[in-house]
Amino acid sequence: MECAQFEELISNYLDCGMARPERRGFCEHLLACRPCHWLFNDVRQAIDGCHEWKESQMREIGMFTEVERRIINATTAGEMLSCRTLDALISDYFDGLIESAYETVFNEHFSVCDGCRRLVEGVRESLEEQESVEVPEELYGRIFAATSRAAVGGSRR
Repeated sequence: MECAQFEELISNYLDCGMARPERRGFCEHLLACRPCHWLFNDVRQAIDGCHEWKESQMREIGMFTEVERRIINATTAGEMLSCRTLDALISDYFDGLIESAYETVFNEHFSVCDGCRRLVEGVRESLEEQESVEVPEELYGRIFAATSRAAVGGSRR
């Protein structure tokens, strides 16, 4: 088998679409030709990567479906989301896992419930503000001394 023919048959082989005599020639060439063996491995890895990507997409879709199911189970038509349910779904809300169609359910709750509105505003503010913490000067020296002693087998205190 020639390398060009081998290249044309890689996908057929990986899809198990070859007759036995053709598969035998393919395998013999695969074992005998190092560049074709490398190419075969590259193609197989690319296909495996595509399958893994597809599976991760399906898991992500499943995660959205689960969040959607939890919202639907928590409310019936015309019913407001309870504070307890909102509290359980709040991290999904801030992680962007709530679809825009269901975001109105949250916003309706926030418009009538002061406690939850304050909670959400507080979480938003804490996520938005960049808090800086001043480190005491002596802390660096203490860390250096403690790690230096630990490195030579001394006490950490």
